[in-house]
Amino acid sequence: MRTRSLAPAALVSALALVVTTACTSPGPSGADPGDTTSVVSPSPSDSPTVAPDDVETEAAAEDDAAPEEEPADEHGETPEESFRAWLAASRVPDVEVACGYLAPELVERMVAEMTSQGWPGITDCASMTTTTAGLYAAVGDVPDVEITVREERADATVLSVVYGGGDCGSAVMAPAGTRWVVTEQSEEEC
Repeated sequence: MRTRSLAPAALVSALALVVTTACTSPGPSGADPGDTTSVVSPSPSDSPTVAPDDVETEAAAEDDAAPEEEPADEHGETPEESFRAWLAASRVPDVEVACGYLAPELVERMVAEMTSQGWPGITDCASMTTTTAGLYAAVGDVPDVEITVREERADATVLSVVYGGGDCGSAVMAPAGTRWVVTEQSEEEC
């Protein structure tokens, strides 16, 4: 059956289009998908015992000895780390995280492209991410990718992305707080 043998190839081609063009929208409720900060409270056994009279003296000494805080790095993640985080989240799928790495204009373009190609039920980033993650899982696709920085500009970094299967494209990453998002300027190239 010829249709059956073309189905996996068509599926992989369609998925390659989705992956190489990516999506970009702000994260839900200000969430930062790249935030790996965790708070760990010391256990009582780790803290030395301090008499009340010593507290005032220690606090004054800490104020004098406390160094000025360094300003936080403007971008907690590199463009490559953000792209890899998007790719990983898009395969799970973790819809909130994956869509948080895609610019709204890119999501709009991708949804329109998939709808025009006849993909059923693709209406937004969540449905697009869920559908494509299911397809990747069905064909056993592994998110192997080589990434190199093609260009760094003040407003964006352009990544060259080559997937293990040979598909390639450019991912134009724009800064968004402590992470980067994939913009609508990203495109499939091969």
